[in-house]
Amino acid sequence: DVALRYAGEFGGFKFAAAAAYNEITGGGFPNWWNGGVDAPKTQYFQAGAYLQHVPTGLFVYGAYGNNDLDFGGGAGFEADTYYVKAGLRQRWTPLGHTVLYGEYLNVDESTNIGVIPEGNLDVWGLGIVQEIDNAAMSLWVSYRHLSYDDDFLAAAGTSVEDFQYIKAGALINF
Repeated sequence: DVALRYAGEFGGFKFAAAAAYNEITGGGFPNWWNGGVDAPKTQYFQAGAYLQHVPTGLFVYGAYGNNDLDFGGGAGFEADTYYVKAGLRQRWTPLGHTVLYGEYLNVDESTNIGVIPEGNLDVWGLGIVQEIDNAAMSLWVSYRHLSYDDDFLAAAGTSVEDFQYIKAGALINF
């Protein structure tokens, strides 16, 4: 494992970025692919960055991840994940900041193994967070829409229906 992080403020902007790489060379775990005892070689890379214009509260966050599994014998699986969240963080009440945001996620899976489907997941959503400073608490409610397609289901003449949900919750920091 190796990771790099940076955070700073300049000219009215907050900026933070991070990147990490992880590699598992296998061994000691069952490998369902060939019945052996070696796990697949796995490489995972991820990077993300956050930028906020402090005076206006406008922000954007973006992240990328790549998961690459090598089962040996030329068999492999790879997934690329892209995520972006953008919004506005303002202090409109004496409780604390209110955050309004929109988000989008895409996961693109590819494989050269016939029994594992290739797929594509799209997620988009909207949300609101109310920070309560005196309680070190955040309350939120959000909506998400998920859409998934994969070649295996399409070849079988079926599909997965889109899914939508609303979630709400609270977080207390202590």
